[in-house]
Amino acid sequence: MDLKEIYCHARQSFIDYSSGDPTSILAKEHGLLGLTRVMACMESVGLDSEKVRFTALPDFTYTRNKLRWGAGIPYGCIIKFDEDLPPFIPLDFRPNCCGIVFARLNSFNYSIEELQKRYYQIVDKYSAIDSNDFNRRNHFMGVYNCAAENCYYFLIHGSFNFVKDALYSERNEKLLSTAESKTIMGETFTYLIGEKAQDYYQNYLGLEQKTLFYRELIASEMFPDAKIVFNRTHEGFYNIHTLLLGAYANASPFVCPIMLAPEMDLPIIKTFVPINNLYCAPHGGGYALSEVANVQRTTMKLNANYLLSYPNRSQMMTDNVLDLPFFYRTNTDRFWCSEYKMAHELDRMTPIINLKI
Repeated sequence: MDLKEIYCHARQSFIDYSSGDPTSILAKEHGLLGLTRVMACMESVGLDSEKVRFTALPDFTYTRNKLRWGAGIPYGCIIKFDEDLPPFIPLDFRPNCCGIVFARLNSFNYSIEELQKRYYQIVDKYSAIDSNDFNRRNHFMGVYNCAAENCYYFLIHGSFNFVKDALYSERNEKLLSTAESKTIMGETFTYLIGEKAQDYYQNYLGLEQKTLFYRELIASEMFPDAKIVFNRTHEGFYNIHTLLLGAYANASPFVCPIMLAPEMDLPIIKTFVPINNLYCAPHGGGYALSEVANVQRTTMKLNANYLLSYPNRSQMMTDNVLDLPFFYRTNTDRFWCSEYKMAHELDRMTPIINLKI
């Protein structure tokens, strides 16, 4: 197949549960080019790409990770490969085990300064935790009041540098030396296949367990009475054939929070409708470009300019959407529960404290 045919197949493989706003349209146009590159690489090494499925969730958006976005990979989505195929991993999807731990607290009596001090003590105690692990991008810690249960909940959202040092190819010379690469659509596409992909995935699983351990450890040391109710990855693998990019997935229904803006209530939802045999949920609100009424690509090149239109009819041309003003969407829970009817909302919790330190 030539690139035009592969692009048509990519469009057919795209399952759209996005919000449909201008930012998600931008992400879709960019993501289809990235998916075309993935499928073109698969075809070039003899893998059937027609059963790849790309599912965009309501938080579908651009990623502010420059290398990931530059490779054509957006955020708020799930990419699923046919399980009958040999393992195939595009390294530019950059898994890092980011996720959340969510814990129930019987009581909460700390000031925000005391909470900060407790966290710094933990950082000093454990060398595996970097002092910047929970203040990057949209990573944070939060405390919420649950009126329905007359208690509190604590949430940690983030990942650890030790994962990125092992799994990001530009940080790991040994990994990069074992990877395959091709030039597709004018840009280098780096991937692993077969046994090398399996080895990478096994390494990932060990790092994911270490990540889950440290997120839970931080919660337990900050609040000794904490009862962990959710500790999941949303940026990594569900399995070797399923890539998570800002999404939760499971073989059975599950309950999870959806992180919106810091000042917004925290919705708690329960999934009940599967997609491609997986129950899924958006991890948060997702970035949305501020005040943008419309977005268009100027070319079909991977790293193209974008033409942004605003309500007052002014326009902006840019090749760098990552540094434009944005806000967090506050309606992804409504889309998932009311618009698409993929989940039920069980509760909403009130934010008390947010820490980004």
